[in-house]
Amino acid sequence: MHHEIAIVGAGMAGLVCARELQAAGRDVVVIDKSRGLGGRLATRRLGETHADHGVCYLKPKDDRFSALIQDLVLNGVLTVWTDQLHQLSAAGLQLDPRPQPRYAAPKGATAIAKALAKDLTLELNQQIQSIRPIEQGWQLTSQNPEFDLTADVVILAIPAPQALPLVQGIANAEFVESIQSVEFAPCLTAIGVYSQRAEALANRPPAPNSGGAELQGVTCLEDEILGWIGFDSTKQINPEQTTMIIQSNSNFAAQQFDSTDLNTVAQQLCDRASEVLNMPWIAKPELLQLHRWKYAFAINPIDSKFLSATTASPLYCIGDWCGGDRVESAFLSGLALAEQLLVKS
Repeated sequence: MHHEIAIVGAGMAGLVCARELQAAGRDVVVIDKSRGLGGRLATRRLGETHADHGVCYLKPKDDRFSALIQDLVLNGVLTVWTDQLHQLSAAGLQLDPRPQPRYAAPKGATAIAKALAKDLTLELNQQIQSIRPIEQGWQLTSQNPEFDLTADVVILAIPAPQALPLVQGIANAEFVESIQSVEFAPCLTAIGVYSQRAEALANRPPAPNSGGAELQGVTCLEDEILGWIGFDSTKQINPEQTTMIIQSNSNFAAQQFDSTDLNTVAQQLCDRASEVLNMPWIAKPELLQLHRWKYAFAINPIDSKFLSATTASPLYCIGDWCGGDRVESAFLSGLALAEQLLVKS
């Protein structure tokens, strides 16, 4: 099977790039190692509910990203979740002094990826293990021996450490060194599911000094282990159960990432969130899971929106680590490369 352009990675960068190129009439296939879409636009199903255990919300800054969000709002994918978040520091719980709409998907963050992937050609559950040059283009090999795909152009829309082994030996030194230079911070996400009774507790009046706004999400600025506490079920319409997302900071994640007792690590996060918010019920979930994000945030992203290799056939890298470290950065990276390729064609 041959395509003009093969994009490896079905996160925000890969999907946006593919969508722009296909809309201009280019032949594109998107390949991903997972069964689903979205990368960190991730939603986990638990019983009768779900929770966003990757990206917590979208907060646009660039006008083009804002336009995408408004399009998703018009199509019923996104709604304004809240414009009032809180911050937890040594001074206690305070209202964020910079109110701004935060958008979320009531059906889960993966709904964003599914909307972006509409009508795209997808090859899922295919982990690309090698890319080798052929006479015209590239041969892509996956763990599936029946997978057979070639392309004129390859775009790697994956974290830099995952791209590195694919490009070593086939790309120029500067390209490889740029990828090698990018470091990532990990994150651990505890997902807690609670009874219906907890819904009333989740929506109780906010803690003292919190500004009088309902607690939806709390950014933990100086905590010893926490990075974020989200009352995730408040994103949903008529949620069946209460769900909480409790994310670690990078230091705690680095210390505990390889732990063999994930339940204990998840409980530590719940216990700490319960303590700092003075909400004892948070420490007693009916269902508790932990997800490990090895490449959660780029510590030192490169300055460019994308990387271009010096090779016989075109080879590129895009992602949130190109020009930033957030979902919006991934969007702008994918968009920038698509625009560049269309100008050159």
